[in-house]
Amino acid sequence: MPSQINELLLAEVKDFVSKSPSFILCDPSRLSSEEQIAVRGGLHKAGAKMKAAKLTLLKQVVPDDVKPFLDGKTTVALVATSDMVGAAKVLDEFTKDDKLTYKGGLMDGAALDVKGVKRLASLPDKQTLRGMLVNILAAPLTGFARVIAEIEKKQKG
Repeated sequence: MPSQINELLLAEVKDFVSKSPSFILCDPSRLSSEEQIAVRGGLHKAGAKMKAAKLTLLKQVVPDDVKPFLDGKTTVALVATSDMVGAAKVLDEFTKDDKLTYKGGLMDGAALDVKGVKRLASLPDKQTLRGMLVNILAAPLTGFARVIAEIEKKQKG
């Protein structure tokens, strides 16, 4: 018979997962308390939240596609976010020192393996992508303006 504490924890984790369509699973067991505070602070700035939970509880609430990533016997951190790239970038800083390891994730209903989460971390952030889009959209207009200016120069000269 499950204890009342486990039932409350299960309800809390279930609520956490249901509110987020995308999340990253990672193993934070090698992080010191200062590093965990730094991770949580960085995730907060990126609009993400981290919740550590037992594997047995997570296996009950995550979709079936993600369950194969929940192996081992450690506590797993669940990072719920709407900006997967921003959260992955924050976590990626700590994977370089082998303090944190990715388990997998879920993005818009599709399961992500470790490679998929690492690819997300390597993408440019939203602001950079917006700048790239503006440059792409402005390039034809800039070229057109230069052609017009050259035509005007030739007509005057």
